[in-house]
Amino acid sequence: MVLGAGAPARDVVLFALLALFCIALFAPMVWVSYSSFKTDAEIFAGPWAPPTGLSLSGFVRGWMDARMGRTLLNTLIIVGVSVVVTLLLSVPASYAHARMRFKGNSLLFLIVLTGMMVPAQSTIIPLYTLFYRWKWLDTFPSVISPYLAMSLPSGIFLLRAYFRTIPKELEESARLDGCTRFGVLMRILVPLVQAGIATVVIFVSVTLFNELLMGMLFLTSDDNKTLAVMLYSFYGKHFGSYQMMFCTLTMIILPLIAVFFAFQRHFIEGLTAGAIKE
Repeated sequence: MVLGAGAPARDVVLFALLALFCIALFAPMVWVSYSSFKTDAEIFAGPWAPPTGLSLSGFVRGWMDARMGRTLLNTLIIVGVSVVVTLLLSVPASYAHARMRFKGNSLLFLIVLTGMMVPAQSTIIPLYTLFYRWKWLDTFPSVISPYLAMSLPSGIFLLRAYFRTIPKELEESARLDGCTRFGVLMRILVPLVQAGIATVVIFVSVTLFNELLMGMLFLTSDDNKTLAVMLYSFYGKHFGSYQMMFCTLTMIILPLIAVFFAFQRHFIEGLTAGAIKE
């Protein structure tokens, strides 16, 4: 938003509110980031003061003590597999609910939506019992499978809304030219819903990246812990060392910021810009 000299008062107020919201949103991350370069003595002496130097000792100690390399790899594998499988299943499913008409379509979609209404906490006991019988405890499938159950309903719901905004004439023209339904989906519609796919990727990645409860219950060994579980146990082990905590938090935040900036441009692109001529 760019305000000119004669901008209405409403736009000025709106701009000010958005600016305050952005400051409130990013100020904690900025504070944690620059505090990670300070020693514990500097943090206690002046919590809001900028660092007097660039102390990297906290990053080195945090990386080694938290086994950051291992836990980061575990998290990327779990979240990456969950995101990829979610897209592979939600894209055709959402297209079917948006474009195809068959008996029970509405009822089936309502059943899918119920997955968004079931609290994950209510499934812990049956899942733990099931994984114990299958000997899945302390394995990646024990968290990937419930993560997929959590992500698929929201992915189908979001992508269905994007598919419904695309003009049917595009699909009909391709079908008349001999393109199969699967070809229409992959060659025409999927490129037009990149904004929706990016939304699902960011939403699922951030949600699963921060998930703690299932990871803490189902992944018990240090070799299989995720970043969220590691941070929880790391805080108890290094309670009082704020430099270590801030350094670890900074290293955990960076992958999320990278994912967001990698897909942010899709949020401002038009879904069908230039696809059809008036």
